[in-house]
Amino acid sequence: MLRVITAEAAYTTEELADILGLPLSTIRKYNFHFAKIGVQFTKKQGRLAYTNDDVTIFHELKKVHTHPEMTLEKAVVTVAKKFNLIPDTPPNISTENQTLRLDTREVQMREIQSYIDAKFEERERQLISIAREIRALKKAQHQKKSFYKWLKSFFEK
Repeated sequence: MLRVITAEAAYTTEELADILGLPLSTIRKYNFHFAKIGVQFTKKQGRLAYTNDDVTIFHELKKVHTHPEMTLEKAVVTVAKKFNLIPDTPPNISTENQTLRLDTREVQMREIQSYIDAKFEERERQLISIAREIRALKKAQHQKKSFYKWLKSFFEK
């Protein structure tokens, strides 16, 4: 079946599936993977409406996905980059800025770690001190009991 594609065409998901010769579920799966990487297609009246460019994108995805080593996720990213749907690098962030930001965060992480270590050591010292005090109190209490036992045994004789 031959279709004439006009410049103002807007195809539904079902029509796109017919054009590509794919099941409707496959088109939905492709849409899901495009949405995961941030690519959204236009909607009209709450339904997806595909343009001629979108048809071309899906044709390319179908072709790229047929390669044996190509997973669907890789194919979607490849096609999205080819059609400039997603940038290769994040916008407005240079590599130097990323490095500086990472260095700053690394310094912050070290400071936080040293603070945590210092608090941990202080807490450990406090616990050891309390344990020693408890041991000393128990020993003193035991000595008192021993003295009273001795005294009691002394008077019972």
